[in-house]
Amino acid sequence: MEPTHGLGHDYVAINRRNIGRLRDDRDRAGLIQLADILSGRPDSLHAQMLADEARAAAAWIDTTTPRTYDVDDADGIRVGDVLRYARYGCVLEGVVIAIHGHTVTTNLGDHVAT
Repeated sequence: MEPTHGLGHDYVAINRRNIGRLRDDRDRAGLIQLADILSGRPDSLHAQMLADEARAAAAWIDTTTPRTYDVDDADGIRVGDVLRYARYGCVLEGVVIAIHGHTVTTNLGDHVAT
């Protein structure tokens, strides 16, 4: 991350770049830490706005990160999530590539009832 203060630095632009880098790196912890630091500056309207942007970026990571579901508890599964299921006595984990009602298709070629 770039330093967030000092002579010649544009506070808002630098923090927006930092937020962008942390989001691109999917660094949720870094975004939350930056938001907490910025929230500690109640004297600055820009700091509160940037803290909100950092929290929004962390929320975006949460909503776009694949989740892992067991076949018995797959309510809310979506394409891109990981499904854990048994096939021929082995536990497999496959990425969901299609959903048809209560059946999902995984990248392993399996059609699994959920």
